[in-house]
Amino acid sequence: MKKNSPLVKRLKRTAGWLLCLSFLAGCAAQPPTHYYDLTARVNAEPTRLPGSISLGVGPVSLPKVLDRPGIVTRQHENTIDVATYHIWAGELEETFTRVLADTLAATLQQDTVWASPWDNRFRPEYQLRIFVDRFSGELNGRVTLSANWTLLKDYGNEAVRTYRYRTTVESGEGYLAYVSALNDLLSGFADEIATKLSAALASTGDDGMNL
Repeated sequence: MKKNSPLVKRLKRTAGWLLCLSFLAGCAAQPPTHYYDLTARVNAEPTRLPGSISLGVGPVSLPKVLDRPGIVTRQHENTIDVATYHIWAGELEETFTRVLADTLAATLQQDTVWASPWDNRFRPEYQLRIFVDRFSGELNGRVTLSANWTLLKDYGNEAVRTYRYRTTVESGEGYLAYVSALNDLLSGFADEIATKLSAALASTGDDGMNL
């Protein structure tokens, strides 16, 4: 058969159309990608502080297993699933820090609450150093936030006290409900921090903060 014969040309055109149709069918079958974010939510009444303070939130350390675009869920205690088409709109650690700072600013009614990192020339008087060891859970199941956080004063030079926080909530069905449950946990964490911080500042005496 000649290379440029009408039959060969028709076969080439047919093969080309089949390849295009195959590609389009593959694109049509691929699920859409969904992006998720956390937002500042104030669940409780504003927490009154004795006066105005500057507060730095961070650094915040999240488990390395969460350091990926895909949303991580747990099938069992030692088994995780990383979503392919349900991903975070930004880096989770940075988002966690920013949203926690925004929520605390609203809860404490303080304008000078900053998310890490900040300019070292304007260091906050008080600082929260946070180590999160669980910020995940089961899709359509129980979701947990577990963390240690340390309150520092004197512009981060003196650790005052370390607290332990752990709360679990039930998630609804699907990834949107799962992210909403994570958001609820983060808001509850902010409420806890605000309460502890308010009590600490209220008990301040001549010797400084007395916890």
